[in-house]
Amino acid sequence: MTTTRVKKFLQRYLKKAEVRPDVALPWLSPWERPLLGTRYFVLDLESDGLQRKNNRILSVGAIAVVEQSLCYGEAFYHVLQHTGTLQADAMLIHGLSPSALQQGDNTAEVLQALCEHGQQSVWVGFHAGFDALLLQQAFESALKWPYEPQSLNVAEYLPALFPDKASTQHSLDDWVEHFALQGIERHNALGDAMVTAELLLIALRKASQLGLTTWGEVRQLRQQQQKKRGY
Repeated sequence: MTTTRVKKFLQRYLKKAEVRPDVALPWLSPWERPLLGTRYFVLDLESDGLQRKNNRILSVGAIAVVEQSLCYGEAFYHVLQHTGTLQADAMLIHGLSPSALQQGDNTAEVLQALCEHGQQSVWVGFHAGFDALLLQQAFESALKWPYEPQSLNVAEYLPALFPDKASTQHSLDDWVEHFALQGIERHNALGDAMVTAELLLIALRKASQLGLTTWGEVRQLRQQQQKKRGY
């Protein structure tokens, strides 16, 4: 796939977005979508640092969730080509070697493929705002495409659905331990996407048990709980 084809693909989105952004963009706004019956695209990134600016994406992992099941056959994982200096602490976390990154895939092509895989889906992440910002920076840098993905942040809504754990469960590891999730490789983009997808399924079941039908209602529940706590 050539860079020209990549640019033409996203130029179609960009041209449409000027008229109808809700149709043009590959991700869907979650708030009016039903909790059940919606296609979710759960993704995670590994980067060359932990700052919110000037970091590059090193790998991307994603998996679709359809009808309350993980679609393992649609798993998406790519290591991106990177030849710059890596921070030692980041290397310890993601485990990607300089040689693996040198042989990685073209960033523009991976981003285009990511958008194709994520079409007509609600995009989901854990602490999704950080990954969304990294993606926005990558879209702008590699493709001159100025949009930040709209991603549903599971980390915000698990405490609302499980308020008795809100004060003690904060990180992805905390929730993995709490729900005793097993057999999932951590600190790998695809592994973290898969465990986030498992947490999404837990959140969907709990929300349904509470009688909630849309993410807008889950968001309202979260706002009500925050108001009671005074923040």
